[in-house]
Amino acid sequence: MNYIFETPIDTARAVATIILQSAKSKVELSLPFNIALSGGSTPKQLFTIMVSEFSDSIPWHCVRVFWVDERCVSATDTESNYGMTYENLLVKVPIPKSNIFRIRGENSPDVETKRYQRLLENELPSSNGFPQFDLVLLGMGDDGHTASIFPNNKGLIHPEESVAVAEHPTSGQKRITLTGSTIEQANHVIFLITGNSKANVLREIIHGELNCENYPAFHFINNNKTVDLYLDKCAASQI
Repeated sequence: MNYIFETPIDTARAVATIILQSAKSKVELSLPFNIALSGGSTPKQLFTIMVSEFSDSIPWHCVRVFWVDERCVSATDTESNYGMTYENLLVKVPIPKSNIFRIRGENSPDVETKRYQRLLENELPSSNGFPQFDLVLLGMGDDGHTASIFPNNKGLIHPEESVAVAEHPTSGQKRITLTGSTIEQANHVIFLITGNSKANVLREIIHGELNCENYPAFHFINNNKTVDLYLDKCAASQI
């Protein structure tokens, strides 16, 4: 389902509200809330709102944070998804350190992929042979990529592995990412998409236009009943 809001801040606030409600629902069942976060400027805005408006209401003791993907850099590198999340969210809320499960971007990609896959198998319930998150938060690039699944590595959409090594098509930078096989098992997937630069690709995906299958995001947005799109008016301007 598509949810459209006036501004990026309004869109982020709506997603923060879903996170709050979802976490509270799990607490009522005496269960943890397992969420996989993405990096980028749009989630950064979400994290800022979570701190300023939701810090006292989210039951942080039950929130367990994982990552959708990570660049193969150290945690202190300015490109680290974990580092951005830590600086803008984790250090500012009362979440137990034992509830934080980062991808170690400083490790060898092949070694870390196997370690994180084992970690997910041990920490999460299983669905169809893959780890199952309560919520996976995704973005979408101007090229239609999501997580670190780019148009040049669509083999990561339905592989046998739950975690894989990806490569940025321009820079060649190595990344570690959840695969589509894992993302599709989540109880709930939210795409948080804002800005005019996403409008054209989003229109092609939603309307199934020619060559839309070249966009990795298409394979989740159009084929999964558990996916919701949270959009600002700019991103939604062509749909």
